[in-house]
Amino acid sequence: MSWRFALVLAALLSGAPAEAQTGSVKISDMADELQRIQTRIAYGDKAAYSAQLAQLKAMGAAIAAAKPKTWQDKRETGSLIIYVLSGGSLAEVAPLLKNDALVDSERALARGAIAYITSHEADALRLLSATDLGALDLRLAGQIAFARSVLETTRDPKAAVELLDWARLLAPGGLVEEAALRREIAILAEAPDAPRAARLTRQYANRFGASLYAPDFFRELAGQIGRNGLAEEPANYELFARAASALPADGRLDFLLTLAKAAIVNRRFVAASAAASKALRSAPPNSPAEARARLYLNAARIFSDGYDAALANLQGFANSRLDRSDAALLAAFRDAAAQFRLAPSPAAVEAQAASAGNEKAEGAVETIRDAEAALERTAGVAAAAGGAP
Repeated sequence: MSWRFALVLAALLSGAPAEAQTGSVKISDMADELQRIQTRIAYGDKAAYSAQLAQLKAMGAAIAAAKPKTWQDKRETGSLIIYVLSGGSLAEVAPLLKNDALVDSERALARGAIAYITSHEADALRLLSATDLGALDLRLAGQIAFARSVLETTRDPKAAVELLDWARLLAPGGLVEEAALRREIAILAEAPDAPRAARLTRQYANRFGASLYAPDFFRELAGQIGRNGLAEEPANYELFARAASALPADGRLDFLLTLAKAAIVNRRFVAASAAASKALRSAPPNSPAEARARLYLNAARIFSDGYDAALANLQGFANSRLDRSDAALLAAFRDAAAQFRLAPSPAAVEAQAASAGNEKAEGAVETIRDAEAALERTAGVAAAAGGAP
């Protein structure tokens, strides 16, 4: 899912009570109910998705039927902006901006919200940044901070993180905080800032581990830290492993397996071995999860002093226990393992050859280079098979 529309797409999946559809309820009351529904989404209430869809539809109808004087009230106009940022239809909103029906103090903010949703980034950043977050209604401020953080991410990641901190502070306990945590963790993991990313990961697991977005988020995070090597340092790996320990057992196991696989494909063998070992201890016997853990563990150990045992285990592994992606990974590592054994680095062999005049050194160097090439092919085959998370 695109981070840009994480909050918007979340909002497009929910609904509202029938009373909100009568036209007798204020737009602001309907926006308050919308945010209560979004809080339910953040905590994993599946029924809240259909509720939000209905609420957005009801709000759209109420906005279309509202009298012009409605939009001279800042709270009602702020509620209109909440509707826009939550994924509401723009068909009912655009005429209000064309006719300058909105109260002057909120007009630029509404234009900025529409620019953000329609991907006019420069206009959105200019218009949304012109408003002091501290001067906004708290129910709106968090969403504006989140939107601004998205716009700042590429230009100024540090500013984006600060805005996400504000979003979490201004809108605690709901979908804004849930989405802000996910986004901030991803930025920090890319930075990289392992201690802070791991701390927020644990906070997310504790507060929003039941969110319907949590499984995909932790899978994406595990893939990210497996690819960029953030967990290759043992201390960093322990930070993330402890953070994931707050997840339910199935989620924790999925996180470890995804991390191990991403690390294997990206040649992060220390992290792969650690994650696979931990996953193996908790995987049910004779389960697909156990098979995956054993595969990743032995693949990582090919590049250690456990080469012989790892190769024997890989050669005896039953392909039928794996899905197509992992079966391709197994074949690639069998091929790589068959071409080399653990040996000194090419630089070390070359240095020894220079000092000792060992004519056989060149052959050793070539063997090691062949092994490295095999490893490159391993990563390529795994990625082509969908093995890179």
